[in-house]
Amino acid sequence: MTLLAACGAGTDPREANAFRAPEKVEACTLFPFQEAQVIAGTGVASLSSTYDNAVGRDPKGCSYNAGSIEVPQILALEVRPAKTVREAERKQEAVRSYLTTLSKGQVQDVPGVGDAALWAGGSVGQLHARKGTVDLVVTIQAGKDPLAAAKQVAQLAFTRMQQQAASTPAKKP
Repeated sequence: MTLLAACGAGTDPREANAFRAPEKVEACTLFPFQEAQVIAGTGVASLSSTYDNAVGRDPKGCSYNAGSIEVPQILALEVRPAKTVREAERKQEAVRSYLTTLSKGQVQDVPGVGDAALWAGGSVGQLHARKGTVDLVVTIQAGKDPLAAAKQVAQLAFTRMQQQAASTPAKKP
């Protein structure tokens, strides 16, 4: 047993170079107001709750509404960092059955976005994209092509996080 532990048995080789979210993630910087307006093709309003107003908004989430209070059209980005690649994979796998029920079977894999992505169509309008240890949830319920817009938001968010990580000095041990 000691020999196996010394050789690194049980470690995932993907962890060493896995994509990770920067320490400080600001979703509204990754998905700015102006980009939400372009996707919606109309004005949007930032969404917040009474709780957000009382204690502060979670910087890992950013939501806009292109509709009304009665008939919302949500555009949102949520960044969900995981500790490991496997944890991020498990989270994405777990959400698939829930989204299949919620979207009445309208779930499809979406190639070319991160390491894996799936789209829940219908009234859900959500892309769940994973790259390394980061899961993104992109909700697009407005605009002409929600799936294409969600893919673009996810790809830009991954790129912006990578640029932010590259420009942030490494921590000293």
